[in-house]
Amino acid sequence: MADYKAQITLNEKDSITDLLTLEKTLAKVYTTALTEGVSKGFRDTIKEHLDQTLIDQFEVFSFLTEHDYMRVTSAPQQDKDTVKEQFEKVKGQLSDN
Repeated sequence: MADYKAQITLNEKDSITDLLTLEKTLAKVYTTALTEGVSKGFRDTIKEHLDQTLIDQFEVFSFLTEHDYMRVTSAPQQDKDTVKEQFEKVKGQLSDN
């Protein structure tokens, strides 16, 4: 049982995937803080952190895709059209209120 730590290692893909999850979580936390904050100074600081986190998240995502650790495929056009129609419908409902 004492040897279990020697058998557990994170490879590059696992480490970078964990980092991507962390960046996405940070973005959510900063977004919540930004929408809950009332002080302009606080909101400005949080927005700066959020902006940098979004840049970092995209860099980590790009690294994963460039090294074939993550594959991204485009959604079928029909799926894109369906989502766009749903968005437009909700947008129209919100505009009517």
